[in-house]
Amino acid sequence: MLHSADVVRRLAITAILAVCLGAQLVEMFDRWDPSVQDGHDTEANLVVVALCVGVAFAIGTIVVVTRIRALASASAMRDVASRVVIREIASPLIPIPTSSPPAILRV
Repeated sequence: MLHSADVVRRLAITAILAVCLGAQLVEMFDRWDPSVQDGHDTEANLVVVALCVGVAFAIGTIVVVTRIRALASASAMRDVASRVVIREIASPLIPIPTSSPPAILRV
Protein backbone atom coordinates (compact mmCIF):
# COMPACT_ATOMS: atom_id res chain seq x y z
CA MET A 1 0.00 0.00 0.00
CA LEU A 2 1.39 3.37 -0.96
CA HIS A 3 1.54 6.16 1.60
CA SER A 4 0.67 9.71 0.66
CA ALA A 5 4.37 10.69 0.70
CA ASP A 6 5.10 7.92 -1.83
CA VAL A 7 2.26 9.09 -4.05
CA VAL A 8 3.48 12.70 -3.93
CA ARG A 9 7.04 11.61 -4.66
CA ARG A 10 5.95 9.51 -7.64
CA LEU A 11 3.81 12.33 -9.00
CA ALA A 12 6.74 14.75 -8.67
CA ILE A 13 9.06 12.34 -10.49
CA THR A 14 6.45 11.85 -13.22
CA ALA A 15 6.06 15.62 -13.58
CA ILE A 16 9.83 16.09 -13.84
CA LEU A 17 10.09 13.44 -16.54
CA ALA A 18 7.10 14.92 -18.39
CA VAL A 19 8.69 18.37 -18.37
CA CYS A 20 12.04 17.02 -19.59
CA LEU A 21 10.50 15.01 -22.42
CA GLY A 22 7.70 17.46 -23.23
CA ALA A 23 10.08 20.41 -23.54
CA GLN A 24 12.11 18.49 -26.10
CA LEU A 25 8.98 17.74 -28.12
CA VAL A 26 7.92 21.39 -27.96
CA GLU A 27 11.41 22.46 -29.05
CA MET A 28 11.29 20.04 -31.97
CA PHE A 29 8.12 21.67 -33.35
CA ASP A 30 9.05 25.21 -32.27
CA ARG A 31 8.70 27.61 -35.20
CA TRP A 32 7.60 30.82 -33.50
CA ASP A 33 10.83 32.03 -31.93
CA PRO A 34 14.39 31.90 -33.21
CA SER A 35 16.02 30.59 -30.04
CA VAL A 36 19.32 29.86 -31.76
CA GLN A 37 19.76 33.47 -32.87
CA ASP A 38 18.58 35.32 -29.77
CA GLY A 39 19.66 32.75 -27.14
CA HIS A 40 16.38 32.89 -25.22
CA ASP A 41 15.27 29.29 -24.99
CA THR A 42 12.55 28.95 -22.37
CA GLU A 43 12.16 25.21 -22.88
CA ALA A 44 15.84 24.54 -22.20
CA ASN A 45 15.69 26.65 -19.04
CA LEU A 46 12.64 24.69 -17.88
CA VAL A 47 14.47 21.40 -18.48
CA VAL A 48 17.47 22.62 -16.47
CA VAL A 49 15.20 23.59 -13.56
CA ALA A 50 13.38 20.23 -13.71
CA LEU A 51 16.67 18.35 -13.73
CA CYS A 52 17.95 20.35 -10.74
CA VAL A 53 14.76 19.50 -8.83
CA GLY A 54 15.23 15.84 -9.80
CA VAL A 55 18.80 15.85 -8.52
CA ALA A 56 17.60 17.45 -5.27
CA PHE A 57 15.01 14.67 -4.89
CA ALA A 58 17.65 12.01 -5.51
CA ILE A 59 20.13 13.49 -3.02
CA GLY A 60 17.36 14.00 -0.45
CA THR A 61 16.27 10.38 -0.81
CA ILE A 62 19.84 9.16 -0.37
CA VAL A 63 20.32 11.31 2.74
CA VAL A 64 17.02 10.17 4.29
CA VAL A 65 17.67 6.48 3.58
CA THR A 66 21.21 6.73 4.97
CA ARG A 67 19.93 8.44 8.12
CA ILE A 68 17.21 5.81 8.65
CA ARG A 69 19.73 3.00 8.24
CA ALA A 70 22.12 4.66 10.69
CA LEU A 71 19.36 5.06 13.27
CA ALA A 72 18.27 1.46 12.79
CA SER A 73 21.78 0.09 13.23
CA ALA A 74 22.37 2.28 16.29
CA SER A 75 19.12 1.04 17.79
CA ALA A 76 20.12 -2.58 17.14
CA MET A 77 23.51 -1.97 18.76
CA ARG A 78 21.85 -0.48 21.87
CA ASP A 79 19.55 -3.52 22.08
CA VAL A 80 22.48 -5.95 21.89
CA ALA A 81 24.49 -3.92 24.40
CA SER A 82 21.58 -3.83 26.85
CA ARG A 83 21.19 -7.60 26.62
CA VAL A 84 24.88 -8.09 27.34
CA VAL A 85 24.70 -5.78 30.35
CA ILE A 86 21.63 -7.60 31.69
CA ARG A 87 23.41 -10.97 31.38
CA GLU A 88 26.47 -9.62 33.18
CA ILE A 89 24.35 -8.25 36.00
CA ALA A 90 22.10 -11.31 36.26
CA SER A 91 24.80 -14.01 36.10
CA PRO A 92 26.05 -13.53 39.72
CA LEU A 93 22.45 -13.58 40.92
CA ILE A 94 21.76 -17.11 39.61
CA PRO A 95 21.96 -19.54 42.56
CA ILE A 96 24.59 -22.23 42.34
CA PRO A 97 23.53 -25.54 43.91
CA THR A 98 25.92 -26.47 46.72
CA SER A 99 24.33 -29.74 47.74
CA SER A 100 22.72 -32.65 45.94
CA PRO A 101 18.95 -32.79 45.58
CA PRO A 102 16.88 -34.57 48.22
CA ALA A 103 16.76 -38.37 48.07
CA ILE A 104 13.17 -38.35 46.83
CA LEU A 105 14.21 -36.53 43.63
CA ARG A 106 17.21 -38.78 42.89
CA VAL A 107 16.78 -41.30 40.10
